[in-house]
Amino acid sequence: MRLFIAIPVPDSVKQHARMVRNELGISRADVKWVEYKNYHLTLKFLGEVAEEDIPSISQNLRLVAENCPAFNLSAGGVGYFPNRNRPRVLWMGIKGELDKARFLAQRVDAYLEQFGYEVGGKHSFHLTLGRFRSDKGKNELVKAADESAAKTKLTAFRVEKFDLMQSNLTSAGPEYEIIESYTLKG
Repeated sequence: MRLFIAIPVPDSVKQHARMVRNELGISRADVKWVEYKNYHLTLKFLGEVAEEDIPSISQNLRLVAENCPAFNLSAGGVGYFPNRNRPRVLWMGIKGELDKARFLAQRVDAYLEQFGYEVGGKHSFHLTLGRFRSDKGKNELVKAADESAAKTKLTAFRVEKFDLMQSNLTSAGPEYEIIESYTLKG
């Protein structure tokens, strides 16, 4: 099973992301846009996981949730990976209590290290809007994104849980399913 751990985002953030996407879609750039239902903040990508390992992983994630507090974040603005001159990924920025978000990510890393997962380095929280498939329309989209970022307001949300997710790759794109949710109690 292909698994990852994610912070779900509320509909208000998804609607904000869709609004930005619709504005930028006018550029007709060759971008594979993330579907509305698939917006999330990735904490850790696990990759292929044996089904028999899921109960142990899940137990460790429950321990993470017991030791991490809820926190507040905001989404807004846009950016690019690796950079604006050679964009491959277009994302919406995340601000707010990033120290608590990083603490959560570090706890996930620490509690899953025993399963052979590498401890992540710098955690760069973002909401992926789309991935560039080619350079077609890239400059127009970057210009539109820069203009959009200048007038974009932040959408605040509270993070009270995270999810263990399964990713099923289909010809229509990825389909995500929640395996288990963990409420932050720390």
